This record gives sequence, structure tokens and C-alpha cells, in this order.
Amino acid sequence: MRTHPSARALLSLIAAFFAFPVFVHGQQNTVLGPLDTDSLSQVVSEVTVPSGNPAIGDVISVLTGLEVATAPLGSPSGGFVYAYDEGVGAPLRRSGTFGPQFIERALTTGRGTTSFGLNVFDATYDTLSGLPLNNLRVATFRGPQPFISSSTLNLRIRSQTAALFASMGVTDNLDLAIGVPLVRLSIDAAMTQVEPGIGSAILLANGSSTGFGDTAVLGKYRFWSSTNEQTSLAAMFSLRLPTGDQDNLLGLGVWRTMVGAIASTSIGRLAIHANGGYEFWDKSVALSNNQPGPTDQIWGLSDQVHYGAAVEFELHPTFTIMVETMGRHVRNAGQLNSVSFDTELSPELGIDGVNLLQVTSGRLRKIVFVPGIKWNIGGNRIVSFGLRMAQADTGLKDTLTPLVGFNWTL
Repeated sequence: MRTHPSARALLSLIAAFFAFPVFVHGQQNTVLGPLDTDSLSQVVSEVTVPSGNPAIGDVISVLTGLEVATAPLGSPSGGFVYAYDEGVGAPLRRSGTFGPQFIERALTTGRGTTSFGLNVFDATYDTLSGLPLNNLRVATFRGPQPFISSSTLNLRIRSQTAALFASMGVTDNLDLAIGVPLVRLSIDAAMTQVEPGIGSAILLANGSSTGFGDTAVLGKYRFWSSTNEQTSLAAMFSLRLPTGDQDNLLGLGVWRTMVGAIASTSIGRLAIHANGGYEFWDKSVALSNNQPGPTDQIWGLSDQVHYGAAVEFELHPTFTIMVETMGRHVRNAGQLNSVSFDTELSPELGIDGVNLLQVTSGRLRKIVFVPGIKWNIGGNRIVSFGLRMAQADTGLKDTLTPLVGFNWTL
């Protein structure tokens, strides 16, 4: 337990809490709302205003938008790859596998080869900083008894994403691609405030938004390959444009440029790939508890480290199985924890302390395991199925996210 250096600044929080009509005569339960809001960021920020910890709504909004904007869209080059054979006078297929679903491979699609793809994800989030979304204790007020009153937030957050890709082989060693995510995000929020022996009140808010996320422009240049082309190295880059609506948590509002490297090798019907990259942001994203006092820290989320690896196996000329692992680490980030403050308030309020859900020092790190399959259903058309399985996640987490994809190479 610690004493806040500006404890009287918490008076505003207490006043906001007592302004909420939970304190009624007799044991009663009251349901209010849903609130009228203009955007998804307001859904969370407005419903937490009377909680006694109003800034937590803005924090949750930032972390939600961060997850939606930075979640991987998939590889645009997951399909057939060709090389032009001078002797034959036509492009020939040069890989027995169809490529991972997320991890890039060093092989390029081949000069003049064009492909189109679609990846569809459906994520229903479970936790935030390891805390269950259906039971976020945002404020607990203490007094002579350990528990006087509390505010608990129940959130249901779901994102559905259709990522559209178009890729072109400019040369045998250079690919360019564009990825456009279409996102539907919905949030249902319920703030429950309880005072034992008196009653409870529930404030509701909900909303949804559909629109484009942050568009991706991607490039890959293979700068070295072995004589038999079984091993290759390539450089990759991506530019994420801030085309998503930041108020509705569909985009981050930041220009992001990623540069990285790819290594691939194949042994018979087995292919192995490894990626690493660093993403530069043109400005930081602020994360703050918005509490007066010198101990309040502003976290400037900026830049991101990417890494991952994949193993593919050609089970049949028309069927590839694969396992992938991906990691992301956002720099200068914090995470949510319950923080205890002592206060010196008017005795008639009967409150001498409060526990608030706050941003504290920590790492925003994600590690995902992805098993999947790709099946050539005929011609140059491939369908894929996968399951993103979160292994470590200190941000907004969906434990299991199904994936369905389609790729058509012309």
C-alpha cells in the first residue's frame, strides 16, 4: 500500500462515484442505459465516468485500438511461386509448399505473376493484461471495513476482419503487395457498482463500427539464393497507412514503417522460414492514468519488434501442413494492475482508501502459435485454415482465433 502524493485530487473521483445513483433507500438494483454515444471510444470512456476511476475507460480504448491496428493480417505471398525458365520459355513452379499463413518466405512469386488473397479472422477477446474482461474491478473504496463499495466493468469485445491482398511479381526477385483490412468491431459494456446493504446499479453502453483499418503496402526483395535455390535470403518492408478510424478504434492514427529480413531453406518436402523486423512509428501513442500528482506517468507507446518462424511440410502436391510462431513487442508500454492508495478525506464519507485499476510499468508482449493447412482445390486456387493460439499476451488477448483464407494466383 502507498500514499498518493496528491491524495486530495482523488476527491474528484469520489465525487464522480457518489454522483452515480446507486445509493438509494433500501436494498435496490437499478439498471440504466444504454448510453447514447458517438463512437466506440466513447462507449468505454463514458460508461466508466461514474466508477470513481474515469480515466480507465480511455486506457482500455487505447489498448483496444492498439490490438486491432497491430494484429497481423497474414502473408500476401502465400500461394504458388514461379520462376521464368529461359529454356522452356515459360514460368515454372519452384516450390512444393504453398507458404505460411503469416510468416514470410524468402521466395518471391516470380516476374509477371499476380495473385489475390483474402484472410478472414474472428476474435472475441478474453483478457486485458491478464485480467478477465467480464470482471474488471476498476475501483474499490475502503473504510473502517475492508470493502465499502466497488465498481466492476464487464466488457464483451469482438473484432471481425477481412484482409484483402493483391500481390505482383515485379521481377523474379522483387514482389510488391497491398493489404486492405475491412474491420467490424463491437463493444458491449456494463459498469456495475455495489454498496453492501444498500443496493447496486448497472450502467450499460454498447456500439459497433465497420470500416477500413490501417492499409498495408508491402515489399520483398530476394537478394541471395543458393545455386539450387533451396536456401534464400530476402529483405522485407511494410508501410502501414493511418486509414482506420481512430475514434472507432479501427486504426492507430500513426504512420508505421517496418524493415526486416527473411531466411528460408527447404530440405526435400520440408521448408523452414524465419523472420525478424523493426517497425518505426512516426509518433507515440499516449497511455496515461490521467491522475493529478507527480507520480502519474505517461507511457509513450512507440515502435514495435516483430519476430517469428514457420515449418511447412508437403503432405501431398495439393496439400501443405504448417506450424508457425509469431512474437510482437511494443516498446515503452505499460500494463494494467490494481494499485492501492491511502486517502485523507472528510470522515463523513467513511472512506480512507481506494484500489484503482491503473497503468503500471510492464511490457506489452504477444506470442502466438498457429497450426494450419493449405489445400489446392484446383487450378491455382488455394484455401487455408488455421487457428491463432495465444501463448503469452499482456495486452488485449483472444485465446483462440480461427482463420479462413483464399489465394488465387494468375
